[in-house]
Amino acid sequence: TATFAGTTGSGWQTVNFSTPVTIAANTTYVASYHTTGAYVATDSFFATAVTSGPLTATASGNGLYSYGGSGTTGLFPTSTYNSANYYADVVFRPQLVA
Repeated sequence: TATFAGTTGSGWQTVNFSTPVTIAANTTYVASYHTTGAYVATDSFFATAVTSGPLTATASGNGLYSYGGSGTTGLFPTSTYNSANYYADVVFRPQLVA
């Protein structure tokens, strides 16, 4: 987890983990955020798989969300609606192999 600091009312918000997360091939990961306010979504975004470089967001089981939690305690997203994209992206930097 990471906590946003110095966010603004509009525009792209970015937060970095204090330590990079190592991922494994052919494994599903969830990138999400918790808000007590507004959010943006685009329906049918994940109607088909989306690939960017070596990462693929599958068409099935993507666009997860949950309602509830508090300003300090979030929830793990488990629900999906209309293949929506809630715009939680990742920055992927492949490890260089010598």
